[in-house]
Amino acid sequence: MAEELDFSQTESEITDEMENMYLNFFVGEGVYGIEIRYVLQIIGMQKIEAMPEMPMYMKGFINLRGNIIPVVSMRERFGQFEDPYNERTCIIITQVGDREVGLIVDAIKETITIEPEQVSPQPAATQGMDNAYIKGIAKLTAGDVSILIDVQRLFGGYDIPMY
Repeated sequence: MAEELDFSQTESEITDEMENMYLNFFVGEGVYGIEIRYVLQIIGMQKIEAMPEMPMYMKGFINLRGNIIPVVSMRERFGQFEDPYNERTCIIITQVGDREVGLIVDAIKETITIEPEQVSPQPAATQGMDNAYIKGIAKLTAGDVSILIDVQRLFGGYDIPMY
């Protein structure tokens, strides 16, 4: 269930309310979550301009109200096959370091609070692989899980092109 923020509060109070809040989204059959504090906005699919000689997951860039924002396919970043975009496909505009990056996801699920005690570390068998960006596995209600992503580390070792 999405929670509303009261914008009459101070920035500190809003930051406190956003603590432990995650935006959950679908990529393929999986549910993933990123901290809401890194989410700037969610937009529908836009025309993506391709750039030559980029990794396959770097789809190109969009021009969003005069801001040039690189866009990444989360399916391809996670090593999955790209599916055709549909009406639920969207772009999550995030803050990565000092730049904005768009993440193409299959659909938004919800914004929820995930308490630290709900989070388990990733299974030992998967540690040390090229997935240092996984913060943990959140155990949600009804046996559901969400793989929590550290959006700041998601592109570790990869340079995000500045357009």
